[in-house]
Amino acid sequence: MLYVFAAYLILFGLLYLISPRIMPYHERFLGKTFEELDPKTATLSLATMKVVGALALSMGIGFVMMIGFQFSRGDRYAWWIILVMSLLALVPITFITFSIGGVHSPGWSIAISILVMSVAMVISKGAFKKH
Repeated sequence: MLYVFAAYLILFGLLYLISPRIMPYHERFLGKTFEELDPKTATLSLATMKVVGALALSMGIGFVMMIGFQFSRGDRYAWWIILVMSLLALVPITFITFSIGGVHSPGWSIAISILVMSVAMVISKGAFKKH
């Protein structure tokens, strides 16, 4: 389940990084298409989206590495790192995404990914070494 969570972060990050324009829910929020935005607003909006994409991609790749090397060996610190990093990043992003895009945003998919991660963490909690 954690690999599914990490794959979601990687795909989300790649989508935001390779997109040449802001997402349709961003346009709905702004009330303008990407082409109608003044050049500085368009540049800032796209740059912000790419920063979020880079962060999601780096979290996803980091989690794959952590799951494969530390987490799978029962390192309880890896368990805590995954939990804290995920919640600190994704809970605020979920609320922000819903506030910007409402039901037309990917907020629901982020919330589902948090749920998948949380279930995986609860299931795996007992398997970790006590230091």
